[in-house]
Amino acid sequence: MTSLLLLIVLTNVSSTIVFAQNENGPAESDRTNDRPNNDITTNDLATNAPNQTDASTVEREISEVALNLDQETWFTDVVATATVEVPESVAEPEEMPISDDVSIIDISISAKTRSGDAHKAVIRFLPRRTGLSVFPSLEFVSETHSYRTPATQFIVGAPKPSEEMRFELSPASTTVYAGEPLRMEVTWSSREATNRFRSLRCFPAFFNNDDIEVAIPRCTAEEDRQMGMPFGGRRIIVERVPPENQPTQFGTVQFSMFVRFHKPGPIEIPAVRLEVALQNGNGGAFAPYAAYYNNGLFEPLSSLTSYERVFAESPPMSIDVKPLPGENRSERFSNLFTPCEIEVSISNQELEVGQVIEVDLRVHSNAPHGMLDLKPLTLQRSLRGRFHVSPEFGRTWYPDGTGFRARVRPLTTDVTAFPSLQIPVFDSERGTYRDIQTASVPLTVNPHEGSRFFDVRRLVTEPTLTDQPDGIWHNARPTQMTDFMNRFSGIMAEYLYVWLIAGVVLYAIARPWVIERRRRAINPLYRRQALAYKQLRNAPEGTTEKWLAFRNFLATGFSMPEGAWTSGDAQRRLRDLDLADDDIELIEKAHEAADQSDFSKQKPTSTVPNLNHLADRLFAQFRTLYALLLLIGALTPSIGFASEWNEAESFFEEALKSTPGLPETNALYSQAALKFESAATSEHRPGASWFNAGNAWFQSGELGRAIACYRQAQIYSPFDQQIRENLRAARALTVDVLEEPRSLSLSALPLRWICAAIVPLWFGLIALLLIHERYRNLATKISCIVATTIVLAAIALAVNAHMHSGGEGVVIVGEIYGRKGPSYTYNTAFNESLHDGLEFHVLSRRDDWLEIELTDGRRCWIPADETRLIFNRRF
Repeated sequence: MTSLLLLIVLTNVSSTIVFAQNENGPAESDRTNDRPNNDITTNDLATNAPNQTDASTVEREISEVALNLDQETWFTDVVATATVEVPESVAEPEEMPISDDVSIIDISISAKTRSGDAHKAVIRFLPRRTGLSVFPSLEFVSETHSYRTPATQFIVGAPKPSEEMRFELSPASTTVYAGEPLRMEVTWSSREATNRFRSLRCFPAFFNNDDIEVAIPRCTAEEDRQMGMPFGGRRIIVERVPPENQPTQFGTVQFSMFVRFHKPGPIEIPAVRLEVALQNGNGGAFAPYAAYYNNGLFEPLSSLTSYERVFAESPPMSIDVKPLPGENRSERFSNLFTPCEIEVSISNQELEVGQVIEVDLRVHSNAPHGMLDLKPLTLQRSLRGRFHVSPEFGRTWYPDGTGFRARVRPLTTDVTAFPSLQIPVFDSERGTYRDIQTASVPLTVNPHEGSRFFDVRRLVTEPTLTDQPDGIWHNARPTQMTDFMNRFSGIMAEYLYVWLIAGVVLYAIARPWVIERRRRAINPLYRRQALAYKQLRNAPEGTTEKWLAFRNFLATGFSMPEGAWTSGDAQRRLRDLDLADDDIELIEKAHEAADQSDFSKQKPTSTVPNLNHLADRLFAQFRTLYALLLLIGALTPSIGFASEWNEAESFFEEALKSTPGLPETNALYSQAALKFESAATSEHRPGASWFNAGNAWFQSGELGRAIACYRQAQIYSPFDQQIRENLRAARALTVDVLEEPRSLSLSALPLRWICAAIVPLWFGLIALLLIHERYRNLATKISCIVATTIVLAAIALAVNAHMHSGGEGVVIVGEIYGRKGPSYTYNTAFNESLHDGLEFHVLSRRDDWLEIELTDGRRCWIPADETRLIFNRRF
């Protein structure tokens, strides 16, 4: 729209101002017209000093000059320019006029020609309101002239809605989960001619929200349909489709935009305005150059002269953002949502151990490239102990997703495949997490220079753990050197002999009770019998309650359920016990009387004899019977133990025949390991069971559990070369590298073998004592002293090993952060995490936390349930 320019002609009155100053008096002025003092130039003031007597006369003529507005259209948000041409050099106005219609930004004056006579003033200004506005008069002063511009009227316009243009944002859904990419279709269409479009403006408010992430995929349309446009402060390429019958019209632009909300809750998206400038007249070329970002939509408004501004708005919308459930959420979840597919490929499938290979993971998804991510493969359990994985990914754009490239090294020749990966995704329709299982890729790993495994510690030249300086350590626990312990130790030392005698007396008194308690603890049948005997003794004599308790006592004595004892059982089973005939007859009569009372029609009253003495004799017989059964059980191989071993071997063989790398195969190895551990704890082939359990854990990728089992196996077979080699191979695959090597301690000596050595030493000492009693010479005396010293030293080693049992341990989770106290609220002790297979020494325990010491002497606290301790057992 062309704006109407109204010019108001101001009458110019030529005035001559004469300043006179006599030599002998002050300056006098003869004014022909009133003018403000600021019309006097700086040169005039400089030549009229107060105390000078020379008189000079300067005449300044006022002339009117035109104010030329460069634009034909004005808006309140676009800077406009105006020019004033004068025939000579002038100074800028000393004071800018104050106006409610215009804000003058700056004025620059420059010569129009090289001669420097004619000058041009360029005024940059911003209209302040729409409608009819007035540009105020300006005055430019030279040495001889004052040039004034007339006040100029012009009309300021405003953008208006267009009936020829449509703009829409269409979300695929109004309900979405936090972190889930929401697809929005953006549509812009117009029937205007393409060459009229200039200076597009569209700034959605949510583009500036830190809690909202926006991604616009790359355009894959045919090149002749691609067009660049500014959108939300970005430069994007979109597809524009003009009408087939009217190719000069702008047509329709449609593209996809993905929005991801990081915080749950209702989100209100206000109306989004798309505004363009339509050039008046025929316009010029829309895209004069063959470049995406060189079309008219990128031209600034300040470069246009005659144009109108139109806009279209999308309707506001509401989005309900639901929180992701915390249940079953894995640390490996990387905000992947269904539908999603993942393919794994490896170019080189035959390599040497330790050789770097590239693994390509292709993620197919509806989400754009910028919103697809994967957690590092170091979190994949199936890779632990088999591959050394770089935590970084290379990324490649694909039209239907993203390609991730990882670099890995096989660590052992036992690797026969790149295993299946478990990638967690969230199913938005069901509202649950599930794992995408990739296919395993067969590999052939050959030895390198005769070595069948690669020591990953060769890749790290410096310690992998660095100290964390922030935070404070947990309070020190009190030691034995306290006041109470000092007083207590003094009393014990002062009355040593009294305590020794008291200990012997206490032992003699407590021994029967302890033996009884132990029998109840280790034998559930005997425990039931003892409880039934106690209930029988507590029941009053001669009552029905006494008889019922006696029947229950007999039933438990013969391993029968409570209430299952009958008179027939009394006739059959009591004969097997070496019980007096009178006692058997008494029990049978009591049975007969009780049965008549329970089942006959007359219901006679039964008489219950005194049963306490009879119960004492029966309990003694039952004790003898239990002792005989325990002896037979100790000398007879356990069928249950053999069953555990056979099941473990069956699972292991089935895993060997399964496809390597699959989760099902790892599950079979894990089941075999658990069965072998059960056999080991049941004292059935403990050395071999622990060793096989370590092998099964190693095959399943559980390095920490494998190391723990190998160390348990060393307690039973300390000289086994295979155990040492397997332990060395497992340790070589661990990640953490510490400064100092591990050192051998006396507490690590196998308690089982120490105790086994004490027995012949003890009998040897007894034999030497007997020989000394026979011969009583110096040689036998010295031999007895040496033998006694050796036995005492062996006992001291056994006590030390027993006290330190469970004092060594291994980390059995992928990674864990050591902290400076027994709580997650404490700062981390190191900048890096501790990894699977790290061995440590236990210093103390506080609730569910362990204070540990690493092999280089540094300390930290870790959760106890993420470790496995090494117990130096005697059995």
